[in-house]
Amino acid sequence: MRVEELESYGLRREYIHLLIKRGIEVLNPVQEEAVKGGLFSGLNIVVSAPTASGKTLVGEMGIVKAVQEGGKGVYLLPLRALANEKYDEFKALEELGFKVGISTGDYDSPAEDLEDKDVVIATYERFDSLLRIKPLWLRKVSTVVVDELHMINDPERGPVVEMIIARLRSLSARVIGLSATIGNPRELAEWLSAKLVDVAWRPVKLREGYYDKRSGSIVYADGGSEDVEDEFDDKILNLVSQSLSKGIQVLVFVHNRRRVEELAETTAALIGASKSKGLTSDVVERLSESPSRMEREKLLALMEKGVGYHHAGLSIQARRAVEEAFRARALSAVFATPTLAAGVNLPARRVIVSIKRYDPTSSKMVNIPVFEYKQMAGRAGRPRYDEIGEAIIADAKSEKEALKYINSGPENIVSKVSSERSLRIHTLSLIAGGDAGDLKKVMDIYSQTLGAKQYGGIEVFSNQVEKAIRALVEMRMVEELDGGLKATRLGKLTSFTYLDPLTVHYCIKYRPEDFDELDVLHLITTSVDYVRSRPYIPDSVVEVFEDEALHSGLARRVGLGRMSSVEIDNLITGYVHALVLRDWINEVDEDRIASKYEIGPGDLFTMRETVAWIAGSLAKIERLLGNVTFSTRLNRLSVRVQYGVKEDALELIRLRGIGRVRARILINHGIRTLQDLAKTPRSKLLSLPGFGVRLVESIYEELRSMGFRVEG
Repeated sequence: MRVEELESYGLRREYIHLLIKRGIEVLNPVQEEAVKGGLFSGLNIVVSAPTASGKTLVGEMGIVKAVQEGGKGVYLLPLRALANEKYDEFKALEELGFKVGISTGDYDSPAEDLEDKDVVIATYERFDSLLRIKPLWLRKVSTVVVDELHMINDPERGPVVEMIIARLRSLSARVIGLSATIGNPRELAEWLSAKLVDVAWRPVKLREGYYDKRSGSIVYADGGSEDVEDEFDDKILNLVSQSLSKGIQVLVFVHNRRRVEELAETTAALIGASKSKGLTSDVVERLSESPSRMEREKLLALMEKGVGYHHAGLSIQARRAVEEAFRARALSAVFATPTLAAGVNLPARRVIVSIKRYDPTSSKMVNIPVFEYKQMAGRAGRPRYDEIGEAIIADAKSEKEALKYINSGPENIVSKVSSERSLRIHTLSLIAGGDAGDLKKVMDIYSQTLGAKQYGGIEVFSNQVEKAIRALVEMRMVEELDGGLKATRLGKLTSFTYLDPLTVHYCIKYRPEDFDELDVLHLITTSVDYVRSRPYIPDSVVEVFEDEALHSGLARRVGLGRMSSVEIDNLITGYVHALVLRDWINEVDEDRIASKYEIGPGDLFTMRETVAWIAGSLAKIERLLGNVTFSTRLNRLSVRVQYGVKEDALELIRLRGIGRVRARILINHGIRTLQDLAKTPRSKLLSLPGFGVRLVESIYEELRSMGFRVEG
């Protein structure tokens, strides 16, 4: 179907011209099937298709039609990085006069600035928070695209997606679900009362195979094979070496961060420099923005040899540099953890996949799900560059095991909405947001979830819902009044800040009498909201601080004798995380922190983001409870964690471009306040390290906008 035909479905000619300008002249089979299947009819629709099959355009077209008809469109994604990427893509619609906005944080904000936006890009959690707060502009939302719909299978994000969809039904908003290939797409479509578009088409043909160590070759499922020279003891290195010798750009997925880095370093050292076109100045500049000198130097040395690595421990800047260099073919090999496969679109001619993962609960290597393999294999083949993409399983123990992954369909998506944590959080949000005022209404909304369909009805977990309500009553989050349910002020604020009620209850119960930054950080880093996204710190590091943790203030307040072994482990691990953050807010150099605790810049970023949110939210809770002084200290701690500064730098970092390093330079030169800065001569500022002409002019301009009289 040529895009000109879309005009007959009601899309404006200006949009069609924009598609052509973007190089889209013909819809692919997935997009054509969606259009013919009712994309513009107003029906709910579920699109199940392989990775990189053009599903985003289906969602975009649905949103464009909704905006043309006077509605507002929302596009939802699981990760902030993906939301930012999608926002950049959708900015192209501004040529049509559409206003595009994005919202990924500030959970308790109604985001009134989105009132005039036609298209809103958001994360699942942010949109879930908006459904609780209910800003007036939500009434204008007519179409919601839920990208990565298969995330329903995720224990953390899955229930959020289910509850969003359950609530959208009451808003009469249309849902367009986009999913990678899953085992039960028809069941999801039936749940949504949606038209199913299930198309196996890929833009590049996928050829799958496995490494057979006995024959020393790659064996393809289509009967072909390729010899692989047995140069190294490592199967993956042999496959990479063979790929590079044939001029094939390769993406390698393994499940251990340290192994990722080791493979990259060994490849650069043993296999040697690749046929790299060289790093562009943009990539080098992006990498130079990394906050870690060690990270910059280590990655640059590898990337200059055509090799890179990618995992969550890297800074955002470093990850983007690797992605850009790989897309530009300046890198011949990138080693990555599977988070890359579930995140940004980074295709390669050949993908090598490890199907083994270490399971800490059993202390054994276990096989990954078929769905995860399919996600990674789906990155093979670059549209417009490759006629074929190759996915090679590196470590199958037998032909039978390899063919299971190649020939089997992915597992079914299974609801996780009935977990104790999910029911606690979402039951409170239904009551606090005014969606449900009694048990019957709560159950009515849960009956709209996939869980209710899969479990054979809401009655199956009705006892668990009632248990959740009793727990919320005990936590003073909910009151039972004349057969109805009402959220207390504490319950409403807890829900609107997006904290787990258990985090709030725990932090109130074990709050120290006197504010001590390490003690308060320890309290936060042992809360359920922190633990669910807690980066890994090696056991060898944690063990060093075990005795300190067991004699901490929190340990005394909770009482070790009342704690299970799991809770004690959490206490000890949380203490080490608190030490990391204490170093950070006391301006210890980031590389020193990374070396001392064996973490990466990306890990520290995750810690900061999570603790800044929890501390800021708890500050609101404490103010509600009348603890004004404690609230003020928590607010300061939240800002300090966000920027990594001591208390005396809090005023200076309010300015753009003044981070922890520049703030300390100013303070060390006697410039401690914004008033001091306004009085400082331009010549003195320019003499300070890190203060160039452009930055100084920007500082003075911002000071003037804040009402200061600038004498520089």
